Amino acid sequence: MKSFLHAGLMRGSLFACLLSVALLPVASAGTVENPANLSIEHAIPFLVALATALILWKWMIPTQLSGLQVGFEIDDGLYEVHSLTKGRGGVKKLLGLPNVGFGIALYMMAMTGVLLLITELIFDSEVYYLPNLLLMGILVLIPILISPWESLNGQLVGKKIGVTKNKVLKLFFRRTGTFIGLLGVSVGTYLLLVPRIDPSEKPLALAIAGLVFMGPTILAYGRIMGASWNMLMVGKFRTWLGRPNPIDAKKLGFVGRSFAFILMMFLLTMPITAINGIVTVALVMINDPANSEEILNYGGILGHQVYLQVQENPLLAEWEALKSLPEILAAYLSLNIAIVGLAFIFELIRNLFLGGQSFGGLGGVLLATPREIRSEDKAQARVLYFAFAGFSGYTALLLILVCYKEFGDLMPFIDWFEGRGFDEEYRLLVTWIFIAVGQTIFLLTWVLSISKFNPLRNLKFDLNPDKRREGAIMSGGGNWMFDLIEESAQGNDIDALIRFQNRSIGEDEAIVRLAKSRARMVEMALRGLWPTAIEEAKKVLAQSGGDDDEARMIIASGHIACRRLDAAREALHNLQQPEGYDEPELLAFVCEWFDPYNGSVDEDDLWDWENNPCIDHLNDLMKMLRSWSPQPADSIMHKDKISITARLTHVALLRAQNMHKEALDISLRLVRENPLMALPRIAAALCLVDKGEWHSALSVLTELEESDPHDPRVKALANILGRPKSADADDILEVALTKKSTKQSRKWINDAPVNPVAALMVKGGVDEALNANVFVTAAAAVNRKMTPRFTSSVISQIFHWGVLTPVWILLGIYATGQIGMLEGLAIASGLIFLHQSSRRFSRQQMKVIRHRDQKAMVAYAKRVKRHKIKLQRTELPVGTHLLLSGMLLTINGVVYDVGFPGWMTELISKESERSVKPKLARRANSMKREKDARMGNLTPGWWLKRPKEEGAEIPAMERLVGPVAYRGRNQLIQRKSGRAARPMGRTNRPREIMSTNLTRKGIPHNTIRSERQSRATRNSGPRRPS
Repeated sequence: MKSFLHAGLMRGSLFACLLSVALLPVASAGTVENPANLSIEHAIPFLVALATALILWKWMIPTQLSGLQVGFEIDDGLYEVHSLTKGRGGVKKLLGLPNVGFGIALYMMAMTGVLLLITELIFDSEVYYLPNLLLMGILVLIPILISPWESLNGQLVGKKIGVTKNKVLKLFFRRTGTFIGLLGVSVGTYLLLVPRIDPSEKPLALAIAGLVFMGPTILAYGRIMGASWNMLMVGKFRTWLGRPNPIDAKKLGFVGRSFAFILMMFLLTMPITAINGIVTVALVMINDPANSEEILNYGGILGHQVYLQVQENPLLAEWEALKSLPEILAAYLSLNIAIVGLAFIFELIRNLFLGGQSFGGLGGVLLATPREIRSEDKAQARVLYFAFAGFSGYTALLLILVCYKEFGDLMPFIDWFEGRGFDEEYRLLVTWIFIAVGQTIFLLTWVLSISKFNPLRNLKFDLNPDKRREGAIMSGGGNWMFDLIEESAQGNDIDALIRFQNRSIGEDEAIVRLAKSRARMVEMALRGLWPTAIEEAKKVLAQSGGDDDEARMIIASGHIACRRLDAAREALHNLQQPEGYDEPELLAFVCEWFDPYNGSVDEDDLWDWENNPCIDHLNDLMKMLRSWSPQPADSIMHKDKISITARLTHVALLRAQNMHKEALDISLRLVRENPLMALPRIAAALCLVDKGEWHSALSVLTELEESDPHDPRVKALANILGRPKSADADDILEVALTKKSTKQSRKWINDAPVNPVAALMVKGGVDEALNANVFVTAAAAVNRKMTPRFTSSVISQIFHWGVLTPVWILLGIYATGQIGMLEGLAIASGLIFLHQSSRRFSRQQMKVIRHRDQKAMVAYAKRVKRHKIKLQRTELPVGTHLLLSGMLLTINGVVYDVGFPGWMTELISKESERSVKPKLARRANSMKREKDARMGNLTPGWWLKRPKEEGAEIPAMERLVGPVAYRGRNQLIQRKSGRAARPMGRTNRPREIMSTNLTRKGIPHNTIRSERQSRATRNSGPRRPS
């Protein structure tokens, strides 16, 4: 409460200073002197301004920034509002972020220059001390020059906060280019206008050029003010009523509520003053009335009309208090935008951090999403730097222009300006033009945003949920929810995660929301819906205040799956990890491995890992890729979760290559070892369908619908077996991929980037399918004897070097005879250079990694087509999308699939096709001797016509696996159905990852040889992925 009281007093003092300047009496023109003997009278304005600036720097700025909050949407119409700066410690951390200090310095320079001008006017408005004026000019000029440059850069970059390769070089060229472009456009505008106007109007041309230079700042200022108006108005109205709100989370006292009322008045009149300024400038510049100077001098059309009413009405003229009303109104109308910009800049900063532009307005400047502001220091630094560096120069310039407009007879160098054409009328017009342009941008944005005023009033804001959540979790509350999510995720129990999200839980809403957000994040990642998983992880990260390494690693994994490797590197950058905890290191390794063109690891680095399931699985995938093998011949078998998912992939590949007995054996073994998991049973059911035992597969489905009815993979199996649920729709990925392709189902190519079947739902999606998982073409490649490694053909090389290059030489020889030797040589050399440059550019483009239309995969898809391979969804065994996976990673012991792109063939050994093709021929012959797997869904009602196979009266799992297949299933069903649905939390306080049982969770640790060897010589403590 004390800080808010101080804030109100400081705002009041600044407002009083500006008002005192506005009410100064008009005197003779100010003179400039530079006496040889310095007296205390010359130093007083400087000392007062310096003391005020120090108070502003050391007291006002930290106090004003101590209440920053950020709000982000958690549910429809519900926003959580989290505190960013708690006390001076939080402000000190915020001000210590990169580049923030420079932004504060620019703001302080502008404010010190303005304060120096104010003190000179207050103490002796007729005499100015030259050193003070020079200092004032330097302090104000630097922010004025830098503000538009920084505003332009901020608006061009927008919400991009990630880093890319060659970051420093790109940043240098972009910033240099924007400055040169801004300066060039401004000078060009002046040079373009000068020849076309009368010499007496040169000041106007200079003003327009300055307006162009300040354009980015004016544009940003108007957009932010217009988009922030709704949130500021609603927030300050509730503050005035004494109600906590997202702008002021605490109930303020009398002083704070009084200044909230003053700001409300400013905000209410801003649209009116904006219309007044725009219409006034339009009237003066188009109609050029005879009394234009009088109109401009008395606050535009509105102020001039009040002036005329007071002067012409005898009754009003008798009131002594109304005689100065026109002057006061004119000063208010002129100073409105400057006062709001300088005195209330911190209110705009609060709204920028809060995110009020995004949910309370339209057309604003969004530098980062509210979730990024909550969790990322870079986003916070960008917003704060932009606010201080972008606003200070423009508002200081406006205030100086207004001072020259209102108190021209008191200002320094006025004779010099008038001698160059800047008489009072031009000074008035230039000032009004600068104000009117900003007001035009504000009014346009305000008109766009006003439609969101009523919806904003109806939004619900949960204030300070982070404090309640932290207190509840530290006392042990809600731990059972996090334990349930962790156990379900490690068991790949998507049904339990969905059930939890749909439950109504009678605990603190903040904890329940966090737990449900985490459950949805894990569910989306397990299902391969990585873009959604990234967004949910950002939500969890924001709710946790940025302190959630699991969410950060899921974001990194999602970027790898979406083939945005630079974004994945950035997500992993500076991620703290305890000694011996290998999951972040594995993520970084896989990220580099997926970039064979520019990555920093190679095959030799694989040997630095010992007994690591993730790396062993990667080795198996590379071995399988050499000859399209459905399973590794000499795999190192682990008893962990990665091995379970990997063997399910083997089942999918074995089915595709018609090795049905081997596929069924693996699936039944997995059911025996993991009786509570749904996916091994789904794999067994699909294998039974291939074998023709449809009734047995149906019995497996019946059991799954009892234990996992909400699992989308079970719903997909029901659709495959001809027993779809009526409630199932195309908005479930797994179900949609079992149906015919529709317009709605084509969206899955973007929503499920590592699911090759989703890519094949789109015409021309073969290259995206190969990008997602190259093993989708394994069976067809074996059948057509297509080797995996792809290089440019000999025919292509002959065509380029033996056909095109001689053609260019012959053209040069022909040109030599027609034009001349030098010209012919130049033509031949130029054509050869262009030809080779285009080939080089094409090769470089093939190395650019992305999800859609990756050039190397487009070329690989053409190679697949040349081998007469029809890579279509109908050519794959039904249900392949439920089992097939690529590279597997663990995060907190939970297994996630990030796909296996086709450019991994770059990393396999250059084994000759002669040694690979015989293997492919033998397997192709074996495939032809076996029955093909089922390629389509079963017809609904088939069980009424098809007789049961022998022994089908006994459930398939009981007959094929035995009683072990039902171990623990009754307890699982009871727990899911609500009887024992709330396990007690095992811990009362959050623990570090290394203090948990990593082996039980299946988390790899201490598997890097080089780190074990160097651990004795390296300081202990957290480390970062390289």
